[in-house]
Amino acid sequence: MAKSTYQKLIERAALTALELHQVSSQKKALKAELSSMYDTFFAAHGRPEGRFDPDSDAFLPVMSFTEPQFQRVQAAKKAEYNAKRRHETAIRALAVHTKEVA
Repeated sequence: MAKSTYQKLIERAALTALELHQVSSQKKALKAELSSMYDTFFAAHGRPEGRFDPDSDAFLPVMSFTEPQFQRVQAAKKAEYNAKRRHETAIRALAVHTKEVA
């Protein structure tokens, strides 16, 4: 019976690792798209002087233009955080089970 539980824990760890990889890749792609949108906007309208400052009125137009994509990136970050937590939990459960059997 212990082998069956161990197998399920291994499968859970593998599945959560796969999920983490998928959401991390998705977040990376969404961030690249956001960066491309910034570049597109600045190419068309010019870039304000100085560092990107979300509190500056000069950057409000680009922030309005990219807001939907920015929200997708924020959601992807949250999904990645949650997937990482699930994976770490699966790994801890596997470690605990391994110590109990040994």
